Amino acid sequence: MPDFSDNSNPIGPPEGLIYYVREAVERGVYLRFPANLAEEVLREYEGVEVTVFNGATEALLAAIAALKPRRIVIPWPNYADYVRVAQLLGVGYVLVEDPLQAASGDLVVMSNPNNPLGRYVRRDEVLDLARRLKARGAALLVDESFIDFTRGESAAPDVPVVKSYGKLLAAPGLRVGAYLGDPPPGLKAPWRLNSIADYAIYHLGASGIKKHRERTLAYIAEELPRVWQKVAKCASPLPTDVHFFVVKGREPKGVKVRPLWTHGLADAYRVSIKTPELNDVLIKAICSA
Repeated sequence: MPDFSDNSNPIGPPEGLIYYVREAVERGVYLRFPANLAEEVLREYEGVEVTVFNGATEALLAAIAALKPRRIVIPWPNYADYVRVAQLLGVGYVLVEDPLQAASGDLVVMSNPNNPLGRYVRRDEVLDLARRLKARGAALLVDESFIDFTRGESAAPDVPVVKSYGKLLAAPGLRVGAYLGDPPPGLKAPWRLNSIADYAIYHLGASGIKKHRERTLAYIAEELPRVWQKVAKCASPLPTDVHFFVVKGREPKGVKVRPLWTHGLADAYRVSIKTPELNDVLIKAICSA
């Protein structure tokens, strides 16, 4: 069954990544601790201070633990793992419609672009929200795991940011995440990334990641409007700024989608574009539902 629930990069991994992973294994780099050389590459790619982690979830856990909030405020709908992270850390949380419901000591955690809705909030708006929260004694932490699928500008370093690179690289199993901006005290543990991922990212280089992002953006710009417009003729897709979008209505048969009833979105699901051939399968399935 074709899987459209997964929102990794529709064009796959960047050229050279699989080669470097194989080379890392052949050279036995897993027998040594990582040198954290990937940080150099990601600093160059981002243009800000970067602290690497084994995935965005680990970065999120470390950041929240270091920031020590009284409560976590989650604008909803949002990435469901924020709730799990709050529970793991023993921090109270609340789901809200308006992040300005936060009070003194609270930490607002939001994804931008939003997962599952796919909408991007401009940098100036994010910074304005951070200022308004600060005036209330609250703070903001932004998860920008899907920002590379837009031409949007990061809120870092003015706002604390966590991020995953697994989606852009179409290699979530490598577990590459980061905290962007000057890290709070105690954030940096000695070994924050596995040796194979460290080797592969270092040899791929910032230029390799940038090239892959441009190829990704070019594909999305061409294929997403085609798919969205065809789906819109027979269903109710919501506007999006990334490669995935929400559709209101009955789930289609014969394809795997991401149901959103757990997000309070009854009769809605998320789909992500893939190859043109697979996307035609998706369109047919939705229009036959």
